[in-house]
Amino acid sequence: MRRLGLATFFTLILAATFSPHAARAQEAPPFDWRGFYAGAHAGAGLGLVDIADPFGPSIFGDTVRTPGPLAGAQAGYNWQYGAAVFGLEADASLADLYGTNTCLAYSGFYLSSNCRAHIDALGTLTGRLGFALPDDSRTLIYGKAGLAWEHIKTLAEVNAGLGYPGTSIDGFRWGWALGAGAERALTSRWSLKAEYDYLSFSGAGFAAPASGFQIMPGGSSSSLTAAAGAASSVSQDVHRLTFGVNYRLGQPDDVADGNRAYGSAPAASGLELELGARYVHGWGRFHKDLGIRNLGVDVLRSRLTYHGMRTDGQELFGRLDTPFDVMVKGIIGAGKGASNLNDEDWGLGPPKHMFFIPYSNTRSDGDNRIRYGIIDVGYDWWRDRSVKLAPFVGYGFFKQDMKALGCLQIANPNSDCARAVPTHILTITENDTWRVLRLGAAVDLALAPRLKLKGDVAYLAHVSFKDVDNHHLRSLISPGGGTGTGVQLEAVLSYAVTDALSLGIGGRYWSMWTTNGYTDFGGTGTDIIPMRYAAEQAAILVQGSYTFSTGH
Repeated sequence: MRRLGLATFFTLILAATFSPHAARAQEAPPFDWRGFYAGAHAGAGLGLVDIADPFGPSIFGDTVRTPGPLAGAQAGYNWQYGAAVFGLEADASLADLYGTNTCLAYSGFYLSSNCRAHIDALGTLTGRLGFALPDDSRTLIYGKAGLAWEHIKTLAEVNAGLGYPGTSIDGFRWGWALGAGAERALTSRWSLKAEYDYLSFSGAGFAAPASGFQIMPGGSSSSLTAAAGAASSVSQDVHRLTFGVNYRLGQPDDVADGNRAYGSAPAASGLELELGARYVHGWGRFHKDLGIRNLGVDVLRSRLTYHGMRTDGQELFGRLDTPFDVMVKGIIGAGKGASNLNDEDWGLGPPKHMFFIPYSNTRSDGDNRIRYGIIDVGYDWWRDRSVKLAPFVGYGFFKQDMKALGCLQIANPNSDCARAVPTHILTITENDTWRVLRLGAAVDLALAPRLKLKGDVAYLAHVSFKDVDNHHLRSLISPGGGTGTGVQLEAVLSYAVTDALSLGIGGRYWSMWTTNGYTDFGGTGTDIIPMRYAAEQAAILVQGSYTFSTGH
């Protein structure tokens, strides 16, 4: 997937270079969207995989979140009648959408499972209907609807490593899709686009695995009695955001029709500096899966899930485009808010507990604070007053400090916190740092006079993670870390109040996870346990910015 993401970004870059960078805009006729086209795209997806619990309402879990990068190609055909543009399009993406979560946890006396889901390919076959906006007809706003497909593998593996076999399904599935996007012509043949799609797949047959149930509390795992598996089902939704490039077949080239660039305005050639500030309202999630020694993290002993993390914060951002077409951009910000923690354990027993505990789940309230920054350096492969396309390489960091206050058992009355710990008592702290290497592309498109869509997509080619977990009631400090990958997306719609002052609103989604992680349990260096860490951050952005420019 690292090679996939990198290769696709370079594909987009090379595609942009086919239109000579030195070509400057001239007066052009209304754009003709008719005919065949093909292109490439890159972006990210988030799958929400729901596992039905046949035994009763779950205490926690049953929805597996599967974020990750994707990249692929699309092809289609357009017809046009006046400003109306309609056609057919097929697209396909290779993907790496993966996640884990608790499932089938209907009782604290039942040995529940860890469910995993992995979507490695998906696509759509849709009809499109759009309208070319007035002025020069070079902005197309469209919607799409039709069929969707995916290839997905879903597994349920019984926790605690007591030898119960898991279950899985693997294969292609069909569903339906809705989407919307905007496309902007650069030349008579080349265009850039941004698109959001919602894919839905109804329930497929699945089997909850056989496991163990504790009729009466006992001293060891032998107190479990056999519990047969049952018929279940899996359904999921996928949210997909992509940026792409299209090439129109059969169109005259730019030299032949005099349409040498995107619009009638010449390209900006001087220095341009945009500075701004944002209010950021965010949502976050972080979880860590503690494996059983020598068995990896698929067979779990414990999981901590920080969720419901709401943050309010501020950030500063800027972008500098130079006369040499070198681009530098960055952000720095911070926020804070409330959160919740669910601390799950499977297969607890003596001497810490009087009885064998199949499943324990404690809930705590808390708060979290975040700090982050990004710096990217790129090259403006295409730059005029209305369109910018710049591949970049960058560095980012994300620091998060989380606190859990109080403790309440919600699964098994024989386990921890059966007698509630008051919420003024600090129980757990988690201090995390993510450092990332970004490879991506930034797009700046004028959709209409004074209206712009700005966005970037970044594949995290390398992620380094460090954490320190402190269980205060147990005086247990456990440092950990790992390496992995991730994806970061951002899109903002801005309106130019004046030639220099702009206001905008947009959104952001970041996801990072480790593919090779560990924890030093107790901090002694003698008890190293496999661990998987995963974090998500989403935010609504409200911004204002001012642009300084010199020369044209």
